[in-house]
Amino acid sequence: MDESIDLLAFKICHFLVLRVILWCGPFCRGGKMEINLPDTEFQLDVEDLDEAENEEEDLEHPGICGHAGLSRKFAHHYQQQLSANFLLPYSAQLDAESSLWMQEIKEGLAKSVILGDFRPGLIIWSTRLEQYMRLFGRKFTKEDHIQLVKLYFELVTDANMEVSLISRMCQILCDLLRKTELISPTDLQLSWRKLYETYERIQYDRDQWHGLLQVPDSLGTNFTLVLNCCRCYFPQDATREMLDTWRPLLCPHAPSMKKGIRYFAHFLPTVMAPGEEHWRLWFDEFLGLWLSFASVTSWENDIISLFCRLALDNLGRVDWTPYISVIFTKFLRNLRLPVGKKRVKLTGEKKSFDIASAAIWPACMLHEDLCLTALEDLFKAVELYFHPSNYGDWTAKLSSMLMKIPQCIVGRVNLERYKKPSWLPAVPVTAHLSDDRIRRFALAMKPILLLNMYSKHIGMRLETLFALKNLAELVPDLIVPELLERLYPALDSLTEPHRLTASMSAVTICMRSLFSIEQGRSHVLPLLMAVLPGIDSNDYRKSTCTFSFLTCLVSMVPLEDCSDSADRTDLSEEERSLCHASAGFEEFALQCFDRCLMYISNSTNDLHGRHDSVSRDINERMTREEKFTRLGMSSLVATIIYQCSDQICASVLQQLYSFVSSRYLSYNHYTGAAVASFCAMAVRLRPAVAEKVIFEPILKLLRDRVRIAAKDLAVNEEMDEEIAWTVKLAAEVLGSSGRIVLNSQRSSLVQCMETLLLTKCSLLYKLVVVLFRSCLRGLLLTFPTNMRSVNSEELDVAPDEFLPIRHWCQSIPQRSLKVEWYVPNDAEVDFAEELIRQFLEPALEILRFHADGSQPLDRKELERTLLLVEMFVAGAAIRFPFDSATVNQILPCETAVKIYSISPDPIICTSEREILIAGRPARQYLFDVIQPVLRKISLDDEDDVKSIKIILRIFRSLMFFRGLENEEVQSRIKGHIVTGKQLGRNLGFRNEQLRLLLFERLAIQHLRRHYDHRGSPLTKLRLAVLMEMIQLATGPYRDIRILGQNYFTDGMNNIRFAYRAFVDEILNKLDQSLGDVEQKAQMKGSLYLILGGRGGSLVNKHDWHTLAKCFPALLKVASDSRTATAIFDKLAERMDRNFSTTMICIHAAEGASRVADEMLNLLDPAVIGSTDERSAQRVVVWNKRLEESAENERLFLSLSHSLIDFVRERITKPKNFHFALFVLSFLVRRDVALSVDLANVFMDNWANTSSDKARALAKHPILSVMRCIKRPIIRTTLNGLDKNVPKESMGAPQAGIRSDNLWLCFDENQLPRNEKEYESTIFVDKAHHGYYGFPESLRVASPVKDQVVAGDMPSSLSSVERAVYDKMMEEAYVEILIRLMSVEDSKQHGKFDQFTYWIFRTLFRHFEDAFLPIFLPHLTRLVSSKDEHQHRCAAEILSGIVRGSKRWPYKKLLHMWDVVTPLLKTALANLSTESLADWGVFAQFANEGDARRNFPLIKIFFELPRTDTSFQSSSRLYVLQSAFFGSFDWRRKELHTKILDLMKDRIEEPYRDRVAWTLSNLFRNEIHLPTTNQSIQQTPRLVDFLTEYYDKIKALLLPPNHLNHLNHLNYLNHLIPGQGEPAMAIFKTLVKMISQTVILSLSFGPPQLQWFLPLLLRFENDSRDEELRNDCLTALACLSQIALSLPEIEEMLTQVETVVGDQTGNVPWRDRVLALGHLQTVVFNNFFTIKSNSDWVQRVHRLAVQNLENESLEVRETASVTLAGLVQCGFISLEKSFLDQFFRKSTTKYRLGEEKSAKALLTRHAGILGLTAYISAFPYSVAIHTPDILVILSGHVNDPQPINQTVSNAIKDFRRTHLDNWSEHKKLFSEDQLERLTDLLVSPTYYA
Repeated sequence: MDESIDLLAFKICHFLVLRVILWCGPFCRGGKMEINLPDTEFQLDVEDLDEAENEEEDLEHPGICGHAGLSRKFAHHYQQQLSANFLLPYSAQLDAESSLWMQEIKEGLAKSVILGDFRPGLIIWSTRLEQYMRLFGRKFTKEDHIQLVKLYFELVTDANMEVSLISRMCQILCDLLRKTELISPTDLQLSWRKLYETYERIQYDRDQWHGLLQVPDSLGTNFTLVLNCCRCYFPQDATREMLDTWRPLLCPHAPSMKKGIRYFAHFLPTVMAPGEEHWRLWFDEFLGLWLSFASVTSWENDIISLFCRLALDNLGRVDWTPYISVIFTKFLRNLRLPVGKKRVKLTGEKKSFDIASAAIWPACMLHEDLCLTALEDLFKAVELYFHPSNYGDWTAKLSSMLMKIPQCIVGRVNLERYKKPSWLPAVPVTAHLSDDRIRRFALAMKPILLLNMYSKHIGMRLETLFALKNLAELVPDLIVPELLERLYPALDSLTEPHRLTASMSAVTICMRSLFSIEQGRSHVLPLLMAVLPGIDSNDYRKSTCTFSFLTCLVSMVPLEDCSDSADRTDLSEEERSLCHASAGFEEFALQCFDRCLMYISNSTNDLHGRHDSVSRDINERMTREEKFTRLGMSSLVATIIYQCSDQICASVLQQLYSFVSSRYLSYNHYTGAAVASFCAMAVRLRPAVAEKVIFEPILKLLRDRVRIAAKDLAVNEEMDEEIAWTVKLAAEVLGSSGRIVLNSQRSSLVQCMETLLLTKCSLLYKLVVVLFRSCLRGLLLTFPTNMRSVNSEELDVAPDEFLPIRHWCQSIPQRSLKVEWYVPNDAEVDFAEELIRQFLEPALEILRFHADGSQPLDRKELERTLLLVEMFVAGAAIRFPFDSATVNQILPCETAVKIYSISPDPIICTSEREILIAGRPARQYLFDVIQPVLRKISLDDEDDVKSIKIILRIFRSLMFFRGLENEEVQSRIKGHIVTGKQLGRNLGFRNEQLRLLLFERLAIQHLRRHYDHRGSPLTKLRLAVLMEMIQLATGPYRDIRILGQNYFTDGMNNIRFAYRAFVDEILNKLDQSLGDVEQKAQMKGSLYLILGGRGGSLVNKHDWHTLAKCFPALLKVASDSRTATAIFDKLAERMDRNFSTTMICIHAAEGASRVADEMLNLLDPAVIGSTDERSAQRVVVWNKRLEESAENERLFLSLSHSLIDFVRERITKPKNFHFALFVLSFLVRRDVALSVDLANVFMDNWANTSSDKARALAKHPILSVMRCIKRPIIRTTLNGLDKNVPKESMGAPQAGIRSDNLWLCFDENQLPRNEKEYESTIFVDKAHHGYYGFPESLRVASPVKDQVVAGDMPSSLSSVERAVYDKMMEEAYVEILIRLMSVEDSKQHGKFDQFTYWIFRTLFRHFEDAFLPIFLPHLTRLVSSKDEHQHRCAAEILSGIVRGSKRWPYKKLLHMWDVVTPLLKTALANLSTESLADWGVFAQFANEGDARRNFPLIKIFFELPRTDTSFQSSSRLYVLQSAFFGSFDWRRKELHTKILDLMKDRIEEPYRDRVAWTLSNLFRNEIHLPTTNQSIQQTPRLVDFLTEYYDKIKALLLPPNHLNHLNHLNYLNHLIPGQGEPAMAIFKTLVKMISQTVILSLSFGPPQLQWFLPLLLRFENDSRDEELRNDCLTALACLSQIALSLPEIEEMLTQVETVVGDQTGNVPWRDRVLALGHLQTVVFNNFFTIKSNSDWVQRVHRLAVQNLENESLEVRETASVTLAGLVQCGFISLEKSFLDQFFRKSTTKYRLGEEKSAKALLTRHAGILGLTAYISAFPYSVAIHTPDILVILSGHVNDPQPINQTVSNAIKDFRRTHLDNWSEHKKLFSEDQLERLTDLLVSPTYYA
């Protein structure tokens, strides 16, 4: 719980923290101001920030594309620009930059596609396009936009495109199409069939499963996103075409059902132009299909997502009214909420549909009255489950679904009221959500939100907070006052910290809505003052919440004293009151600062110990509490500083300066860093005020203290804490100073720096050099300054009329934003150059002299000098441009595509003035100086680790650093996203937000231009730096190696394909280290460089030159060290996860090339060349592509042969051998001829006697080999079958068995009897064909006589086939293989191995019966054994033989059955408990496909001799049911009927478990679709079976006076001669069958299932047979938790009425008690279905109320509990009239001892039970009638039993459940009522 509070508080304050602290954080890097977040995972949807951009056309900034020499000079209407760009200080330069970039991108993409330069050309220019969209948005014309979409669409759907490239192109295509409104279907049409063919290829290609094609894990997800973006651009006839194509897949008994529904869910368009309703073609059909299934199917997620999408895209156009009750019943059942005391977990309960869909769908139907009513009922029904004391497994799911509904409603309201008009259809006005409807929804949901906000589960609380925020925006007057009512008492409580933090968090997130309610602003100052005591150093959790609360509130309220304006005549009374109250802002600000500083003072006691270490960063040494404290406090302080007026700010800063000047804090303690950051924030955010109060005084303090301590500094090596603290303060304020540093005495500042540099103290020197870095960054970086929440200039208000209180929480449009920027001018740059000349250049000279040996430095001096250089680089890097000398030769062949931009780096400042060092480019000059120093250290002092680390950091900065680190900006972006969710308004126009949010978005847009280096060119400087890093990454010292490896990996991530320039160097390092023990570190470093980081390992690169070098080099590593072993394991893991098939032969993308040609034709010919020139170039380049393809194939074969030779030698370490075998498994491909040697390697290792791992690694590649040599299947096309399929009224085909598909069904009389018939028969193995109609052309395998037959073996075999054949014909090899497969202790063979089965299946499919003679002796021995491992081996081989024979010629097949049949009979006779499961899997696999072909096997399964033992019979039944029900085939109705007859014959047998299980599997597949053909019986019917056997067992329902007969069965036999025991045996079997059928059934059961309810109730109480009792209990639980159809509900109520309402005395009271409990559970699980029928509601109500007067006390009490449960879930409501009846009954008079008084007492007790049911129905609240009822009950405490006990129990329960909130609940009672209740609720004392 404590962790949850910590995490929640942190997440709530985190957004404001990042926004403010990072203003100063980037300017103090190295000065201990980095913000490293606590170890908390933020699950943010970090989408591109342009999603929140202003979507309106910015008419003030028309897009002009007129860069000279690049394109024609005319104005363009751009698709969508980032409006933040117009407010950047260098916005005038962005048009030219964007035009240049766009021109290069189009040219680069087009040429890359045309010339086949997919790597690196296409990848690099695609990366550049992504960068362009990040920095400029979609700043291109509609024509360009459409061309780019078409280009990437063609690339994605190109059949020859490499799969990894498809995944990458999918991402970019999604980005281009993300804003659907920019392109209409009239502008763009895309082919759905191309996408379908690509989807089929990448998702369902069997080559993937066989290991011939390696696909990236991300491809499926990325392609699905592409489908989401593209489907609205499909042609109008696409829907009908899709239905015709995929309807035949819809067979519920086959896996194709999921595939077909998934196709429809992904492809069917639901966004349509006005007037188009193509969805009507499938709506009724699919909805009926879904509603036909009672359980959650494997495809339910997909079809629900389709319906939700339809509802969302067609708001108000689809009538959902007839289906609402069923939909909500499914939703409620999906939550799996516990009901009742006897809950049994059902198999498959974990299956459920998507939570997001369950939230979207109700929101889309909310305009329907029935939907709103259903939601109200749903909230009421589940309210109790949200109470914190009712936490369980269901809680998180319940919360996740319901808490998302408000967000969906907000989105819908935005769509209806604020959506910008576009081609997308508008929501009909009649379907708009009215305010009254929204209020009804909010009122219904509010109770569960107010309960869930106190949840102990962190995820649920966060979901609730955002749900509260959304509802508060919709109806603030309903939500905010409730939250305030909970907050104010919590602030006064000292005993409930969880309630306080939860209330504060809720108000914090709804803070904006506080200003939307009446008198909301009047709460501001009281809240500010009331929460101040929460800043308590003894309770950091409460403090963190307080910081968050205050920060959020202050960020919306300018702290300005407006009391002088209170006399204005234009003020309202509220405004006048606020003006007077605003006088307290100064007091608040001063008190708040005082508390914060006091908190810091109390936290500085521990200045030594763990905090005196300087070896680690401050953040690494901070505890979790300290991190939270620093983040929250810094956020609050900064917010106060920028929000308060100048007068208040001066007072606050004076208080701050007094604090920092009167004491010194530890410079390396978090408190010191926090206080120093306060000063930096003041200077950055309020420079005008802070210059005199903070900046100049701190610099003066520095000068004074340095002057006093100057002599000591030069000689004393001890730290002067006072000087260190002052330097820390000065460094912080200088980093945020801007140009105010020039206004101060800069000469004295320079003099101070000179003096400080002379210090002998190393720790102080590290602080001193930070001064230079901070000063330079403060001078040279560009940043915005006016951050306040209100700017009068932007509000169009006259200065004399401006009143701050009127603009609290003011939103403004972005176009009104006026931003002031600090932009360095020449004076600042001059001062920076002066510092460089005075300090950096001498230091570089010293380093130069050290490097050449003329003036060597000791370690300490060298480290100090390098530190100074590092800080100068970090401070001035923004003015050090990157070198432009690129290294183009990184490819193995030349390319005609330019891969680098003319201007690769974004503009980040208005002036391009460059700072030089000694008159030379800074970065190159620095490298030229530092590199010799590194060389000298490496030669003379290689263990100088500190200096080398500094050099590494300098090198990294020289490569990419431009003033900001990537991590800093990314953290700020994440913070801004959370800010938008927290402070931003979800409701309303997106272009109007708080000024702070707009301001931060603008700042981020500027900052992100500093760090985006993806796709940067490989320059000569970067090449040289990375080469040096390789040297250091393979050096002898671990810390240096790690740092060098990390920096090298970062460089590889930023420079695409740069690894090609370094592969040889890395491998040379690895080769040099082999065999030399002293080079062990170099080997480790080389291996880690090959392993790589997040950017990917070298072994996963898509470059055959690299792969051909890396793998052989790795296999030479023979080290047994743990490091080497771990790296090999990681390499294998990364290959397994990330390796994808790399193209060998480069093919032209024809469709994409045509689009690329069109793009080039629109560009300037002077730039791209003429058409003839391009054509000639294309011919030349493609000739080179052919050479490159040939070279790729040569490299591939070379790699393959080298690995094969290595594996064959086997003279190596096991890890190398296994790794080589593992890599070889990726080299089996279709596009390269398979090597005989490769096949031999895998076959040899399949029977490897020395390595289980080698055998496991060989299995999958053998499948790949067999896939490669598989003979093609000759197929035939059956046309016109679809024309004979009957159609239903909705246009869907009839489902199931029909006259047109009878030829597919099994008929024993029509089986082929001879060779001619068999080999001419068309066998159809796929079960879905024909069930739901036929396609226009059905492609099936041709008859056996038309198939390619195996020739004479081995003469007709190819070389690879011959290799496999020879191996399997070796008896010794097969004997070893069988022994290994059947060995008892094999770790690889614990259960039936599908890979082994598939191998044998492919072997016998390809080589037919050639291997049978070899395997028969072994199989005979295996099946004769009793050993489970040997049976498992036999099952795997025999299943492969049977399935592999499906296309054998008739004679071979007949011979196979002659020899296999005895083996199977022997195996079935020798079944054991351990081997049973394996033979079950055998039966399932062997019996797949067309039953007409498998009939010999089926006959074996049906042989169930009566002479078998029970175990043998049960085992054979298990095998039989596995054969037929492992995968159900609707075409086997005749066989299913035969199974039913068989089970009827054995229904009384003792192995009833197996009989019941077989029956349930048979009946579970009885499905009644709306389109099922009713003229033909589809399967054996459960209703017929139940009707037949109910008559045989109904006599078991004996009257209660016979239940206690000593011999129950004898008495039955006496009543029914000869039928007692059989009836009981049948009943026991049926009870088990009912449970299993209910669990397994896909569809609704027949009403006849409810006939058994009285029997189940009766025998659940029978203690004489414990097994039967438990079975009845399970059956009852199952029946109560399933979904019931309407006839089932009617029958259930009838049966319950029969039991509960019996007046004959034949039903015992125990049956009635169970029936009432059963009724309550059934009602809840079918809540909306039953409630939709008023007659059913009345019957349920009557059952509960009438039994309150039952003669049995237990029945009466159970009826009361049932009534309470029904009231509690909202199923019935006890209105005043019903309560009056209970009141009257409770006053029934009686006289003890009289005969009539028993009836009166019963009536009196019934009234009391009715009243206590009302009390119990509201366990955690006080309903309107509760006080009166409690008063009435108090008068019955002294009534006779059982009334007094009932009253006593009710009052005890009330006290227990209301104790926690009694202080609130008692307010609902009058004083008289409280006085009456006091004696009841307060226990008397002993002495009373």
